Amino acid sequence: MKNIWIIAISTLIFIGVQAQDTKQEREQLSLQKAVEIALVNNYDIKVAKNNSQKAENNNSIGNAGLLPSLSLNGGADYSNKNTEMQFIGSENVLTTDGAESMTYTANARLDYVLFDGLGNVYTYQKLKNTDQRQQTLLRQQSENTIIQVTEAYYEVCRSQENENLAKESMRISRERYQRVIDQKYFGKANQLDVLNAEVDMNNDSTLVLQTEQTNLRTVKNLNVILGVPIQNMYEVDDSISFRNDFTFEKVISGAMENNTNLKAQQQMEGISELDLKITKAKRYPKISAYGQYGYYKQDSDAGQLLYNQNYGPAAGVSLSLNIFNGNKQNTQEHNSRLDFESQVERSSQLKASVERDASNAYTDYTYKRKIAELQERSLTQADLNFKQTTEQFKIGRVSSLEFRTAQQNLLSAAANYNNAKYNAKVAEFYLLQLTGELLSSNIVNK
Repeated sequence: MKNIWIIAISTLIFIGVQAQDTKQEREQLSLQKAVEIALVNNYDIKVAKNNSQKAENNNSIGNAGLLPSLSLNGGADYSNKNTEMQFIGSENVLTTDGAESMTYTANARLDYVLFDGLGNVYTYQKLKNTDQRQQTLLRQQSENTIIQVTEAYYEVCRSQENENLAKESMRISRERYQRVIDQKYFGKANQLDVLNAEVDMNNDSTLVLQTEQTNLRTVKNLNVILGVPIQNMYEVDDSISFRNDFTFEKVISGAMENNTNLKAQQQMEGISELDLKITKAKRYPKISAYGQYGYYKQDSDAGQLLYNQNYGPAAGVSLSLNIFNGNKQNTQEHNSRLDFESQVERSSQLKASVERDASNAYTDYTYKRKIAELQERSLTQADLNFKQTTEQFKIGRVSSLEFRTAQQNLLSAAANYNNAKYNAKVAEFYLLQLTGELLSSNIVNK
């Protein structure tokens, strides 16, 4: 009676797990589709796009001061005052109470900087370089997001396969338990064999629940990166193919030419050099010109002029030169030069780091591919061993414990192969990121 209850409980657990899967509507999700969703919805990419748009908006000759400024001004003033006036050579004092005065002004003025040591030209170049750098940073964030999606996606693949393996192992354990019960009935097995099969079946039931929980957690992690509701469930494509066109020389040269981290730093170095030129430009004289058309009118109840009005054009040129400002100019130039030298050193350091990382990534990918191939062969051998052991177990030539050992070896070999192939595929994506190929080619196919 006890054995019947154990079988029933294990079966209910297994059916419940399968029922939960069918209740959840799981859409098919490929890695390419996941990347496309993330590139649209990912929060970090949205922020990077906003920063890139701001830099693009700032990239104009107007922001650099290369265009003239046009302004319109106007005003009206009213006053009501008591006045007393005495003119030269006269002893009479003229007194006016409540003398009103109205003044009207209006002008249109055009200002333009003719020369400022080319500071505005360098500023425009800086705005263009900043725009380009923000585009590089957006590309960098997109690459980072693809890597995050890849890691999370293959974690879902890994956990999904482990869950399927656990369910299959549980099915095998139930069949083994029932077979041991039958063998005991015919005197070919003892109570110890039954107890061992029972313990193994219970352990496999627990493993199913654990792998299912892990799968749910990995899917939620993926949903956060994709920027979609965390309760979404998927059936993922766990098929994998590897690229075979990598060479050490190609990886190193690609990283030196196309790595986005290195490009962004080199662009920052160029911006810092322009900052130094902008600072030096302040040593030169600044020549400005203006032209305006103005109108002026005044009505007054007291004073020598009771009515005054004039209008017409005016123009002028001004020159200013900083002779001494408390040594601030020298300090600013010195600090700008130090900033530029620091950026040069950072570029050299990052270049060496990228070359090292590319070399390590190529080695890592090569070894992980070899490990995946070895694990695949181990899985083939473990599967063949389990099939042969199953046939021997059915005719009583292999004990229940030997059968369990073959079963566990198969489950372990399958899990090791899953880990190895997904680790190798993620390493391939890292390699593509380092060489700048992650967005430039259609590599998100599987």
